[in-house]
Amino acid sequence: MSEIYRSLYSVIPARVRDDRGLRPSAKLLYGELSALAQAEGYCWATNAYLAELLGLSAKTVAELIGQLRDREHIQVDVERSEETNEVIRRKIWICGPPGSAVPPPPKNQGRSPENPGDPPPKNREENNINIIYTTPYSPPEGDATPSASTASSEPSPEDKPKRQRRTGRPKDGPAWKPERFAGFWRVYPRKVAKQSAIRAWDKLQPDDETIALMGRALLRQIGSEAWRRDDGQYIPHPATWLNQARWTDEISGIQEPPPEGGGGPLRGEGVIYL
Repeated sequence: MSEIYRSLYSVIPARVRDDRGLRPSAKLLYGELSALAQAEGYCWATNAYLAELLGLSAKTVAELIGQLRDREHIQVDVERSEETNEVIRRKIWICGPPGSAVPPPPKNQGRSPENPGDPPPKNREENNINIIYTTPYSPPEGDATPSASTASSEPSPEDKPKRQRRTGRPKDGPAWKPERFAGFWRVYPRKVAKQSAIRAWDKLQPDDETIALMGRALLRQIGSEAWRRDDGQYIPHPATWLNQARWTDEISGIQEPPPEGGGGPLRGEGVIYL
């Protein structure tokens, strides 16, 4: 990727400066975007690059770009790979891409009079800054508006895969080794937040060797002092135990748990068979 050209000056028009719906950081970001867009008419810098310039986090920069876009001060175009759908380049247009209409400035904010007979605004400097909205844009070579044949190759909204919505119905069990999860749930002493535990199990997808390690660890942890203290108050939730791989914890003060009657897990040679 070529080196990013950054102009020696930035332009923040009155339309952006006087927008009370923008955060101050968004206005400063707009100035940086205008400086980076001087060479090609658009800015293609990443959020990480902009975050380093402004001393912000990349997440904050993404939020500010979204705010500028929603307030119609910029337009964002994303180019993706047709094979992998990965982002190739993002273009942030200050005045819009070639052929697009620039949104007019808001009314009643000291801009040019709407009627020829109206008196001129008192502050003429704001009108001078507003020249950025009336100057025609000359696109660089190679960035012409896409042809009709190119545009027709884009998939229609009907052809795009629809995202499946998550239903509110609770699951009976996980998709991954449900019978092994049933054994885990039967053995685990603190039976809370089962749906979270099901999601954690499907995310983890433990193999048979890992499940065997879980069984041996549960045998030690059930008999440990930490899990027996205050009626099991410090036993983690099962989803937490899975997400944080707590079967790898080093346990001290182990005491063999008392035998359980009827329907309890099978034990043998220091193993709980899940």
